[in-house]
Amino acid sequence: MIMKKSQSILIKKTPEWDEKEVSYTNEVLEFALNCLLSSGEKKYEVSVLLTNDKEIRQLNKKYRNIDKATNVLSFSIESDAYLNDLKMIGDLVLSKERIIKEAQEQKKPFNEHFAHLLIHGFLHLLDFSHESQKNSNLMEKKEVELLSKLNIPNPYEERLQ
Repeated sequence: MIMKKSQSILIKKTPEWDEKEVSYTNEVLEFALNCLLSSGEKKYEVSVLLTNDKEIRQLNKKYRNIDKATNVLSFSIESDAYLNDLKMIGDLVLSKERIIKEAQEQKKPFNEHFAHLLIHGFLHLLDFSHESQKNSNLMEKKEVELLSKLNIPNPYEERLQ
C-alpha cells in the first residue's frame, strides 16, 4: 500500500489506483477543504483509502452491517481530536471498481464521477446527510455548487444521449 501526504490529506492506495488518481484525489479534497472550512489558524486533516470492492465490502460489513460493496464510505470524527496541530475530520474510503462501474452505467467520465463521490463523502464528514428530503436537497445543492467550480456538470441532471 502506497501513501501520499499533503499538508492536510493522507492518502493510502491499493495497486488498482495510479499516481494520477492519487494526485487528483488530493486536488479535489484540497479544493473542498479550502471552500468549506475557514482558512484561519486551524488546519484540518482527512485520511483517504483508495481501494477495491473486496476491501470496501469488508469495511461496509464491519462498520455498517451491510454485506456489499459501495462506492464511498465516510467515517467522521466527532471530537476535537488534533494530531500535530491538525484537526482530524475523518476518513474516506472509495472503491475504484465500483466507481468505474457506476461511471460506465451513467455514461460519465471516471474523473467526474470520482470527484463527485469525493465531494459527497467529504460533505458527510462535515455532517451533511441525505436522511430527509430537506437535508438531501441541501447536500445536493452544495455538491453541484462545488462541482461546477471544478467545471464538472451537475451529476443529478439526466445527460442527453
